[in-house]
Amino acid sequence: MEETKSVVLQQAIIPDYRMGLFVRLREHYGSKFQIFAGDSDFGGTPVSTKVAWDHFEHVKNVYFLGSRFLWQKAMFKHLHKPDVVIFNANIRITSNIVSILIRKLTGRRSILWGHATGKSRAASMLRGFYFRLSDGVVAYTESQGQSLRIRYPWLKVWVAPNSCVSANDCVPVESILSEMDSILYVGRLVEAKKVSLLLEGFIYAREKSLFPGSVRLVFVGDGAERARLENRAAEAGVSDVVCFKGHVSDVSKLREYYSRAVCSVSPGYVGLSATQSFSFGIPMLIARDEFHSPEIEACKEGFNACFFPSDDAVALAEALSKMVENKSQWFTARAEVSKWTREHYSFEVMRDTFIRAVNEVTV
Repeated sequence: MEETKSVVLQQAIIPDYRMGLFVRLREHYGSKFQIFAGDSDFGGTPVSTKVAWDHFEHVKNVYFLGSRFLWQKAMFKHLHKPDVVIFNANIRITSNIVSILIRKLTGRRSILWGHATGKSRAASMLRGFYFRLSDGVVAYTESQGQSLRIRYPWLKVWVAPNSCVSANDCVPVESILSEMDSILYVGRLVEAKKVSLLLEGFIYAREKSLFPGSVRLVFVGDGAERARLENRAAEAGVSDVVCFKGHVSDVSKLREYYSRAVCSVSPGYVGLSATQSFSFGIPMLIARDEFHSPEIEACKEGFNACFFPSDDAVALAEALSKMVENKSQWFTARAEVSKWTREHYSFEVMRDTFIRAVNEVTV
């Protein structure tokens, strides 16, 4: 049966890792579904994929007060009439506060999607006011959802765990145990991700012969740190076993890199690359004490992840050695890890949560 409800999603940007979810929502709602977003996020990155504008609507993002706040131009005309608008819950998008207030006064339904807590008391109080203007919140994690239910018992809460993979792609990569010869990093090569720590840990492990000399370090991604990493690898004499592949979004190509990986690594805060790794059945080695993104909730020690002390290259090297030593164990667990990810962290799981939320506020 064709959907009759009009649904609009407001976002700061449409990055490539969100397209899978958004396209599935479009497939469900058809022409009744639209997204409005701009080019770049707070701080300039990440940015919208150019493919987004073949499907969805572009608006102008105007950042002010040192890029701490965002105003999206001409949004009121787009957000006033739809039956349901799903707003980015970031309280720094000031145009949203006006739009959601107007919708509240005119009896139209609004849902917030995003982080459940503020970093300060003032931000938490403002977010509480924001929640009262809405008809419910889609949280990123079960723990955030539970926190909201306790603090705001009157608030409708749904949980859509972050994903960057489809259910069909949650298939363990195929490889021969003897061909698993690489440590893999997938993500932006930026200082905040502490990619240099990974390189230093790898160099130390090589110097101390903590694993076979055939083990490679593969960086899939790009960013401001790439040149410095390449220079450091050359200086340490490991350029022959440290590879830089640039940004890769094609799933079939990514599967090739994951198929040879003993593990993936998050030397800084963990993000969506964790669920991507798990979808292919590959475990992740993670820095323990970081301000992690919500995806940390998917990381189960001993099942799909191991942890090492943050900012410690020697500890990282030793942890890498253990991952290589136990690669047959992780190889055997691939199918179970991939299946669990498909059932809990896929685009389809996210899509179904949004559909349920829309249905419940429009009953």
